[in-house]
Amino acid sequence: MRLSYGLCTDAGRVRSGNEDNFYLDGKLRKNTEISSVALKGTAGERPFLAAVCDGMGGEQRGEEASLLAAASLFPAPLEELPAAAVRGVQLANGRICERIRAMGGVRMGSTLSALYIDRGQALVCHVGDSRIYLYRRGSLSRLTDDQTRAASLVRMGLLSQEEAENHPGRHELSQYLGIFEEEMVLEPQLAGPFPLEPGDWLLLCSDGLSDMVTDQGIEKCLGGFGTAGQKAKRLVRLALKGGGRDNVTALVIRVGA
Repeated sequence: MRLSYGLCTDAGRVRSGNEDNFYLDGKLRKNTEISSVALKGTAGERPFLAAVCDGMGGEQRGEEASLLAAASLFPAPLEELPAAAVRGVQLANGRICERIRAMGGVRMGSTLSALYIDRGQALVCHVGDSRIYLYRRGSLSRLTDDQTRAASLVRMGLLSQEEAENHPGRHELSQYLGIFEEEMVLEPQLAGPFPLEPGDWLLLCSDGLSDMVTDQGIEKCLGGFGTAGQKAKRLVRLALKGGGRDNVTALVIRVGA
């Protein structure tokens, strides 16, 4: 199974810095002063990992947290999943907590949505409210659940999905990297492994995209013409056109034969 991928990340129209980061087949945004990045490439039969991390804590601290998270990740073969994915989350969380202690308790944090692929199988490992989508045979589905207060109320039946979109707790994270053991148990969402199919499209994105572009807009883009790189850029342009109120990252993967 062959993969082609494209990534686009941008600071948006409001913020001066970009607190988003990523891991993509061994690449990440090491120089956080560069706010806009575009990448494309292919990968073959070997363990593959893609992830999006959205930092919190203000520009410098958020950028540092998301970079620490991305730099803590590593691809893993199918037989080592999901244990290796959980180890990556724990390592990232520990490094961010160590940095918080070193800074005298100044808080920072990051989301993490990671997709591990090996031998035609994929596994999702997710913390926070960045998202992973699958577009298959003309239909879009979300592979992650937002770990926010509003989303929890939806799952309990206390809010409708429409009400949650305007709820004050829609961005109040219930899980994130940067949690100390004495505060809360870190519980990443795991899904899979599940088989991929030739023709599948996968999207990993920060909430700067999902807040600005509807699921219908995402579905239309992934189902349209173009390469993975072209679709990633098109999604970011849609988010900027919608207001670009936050940093925005789109990482698109196409599954080939």
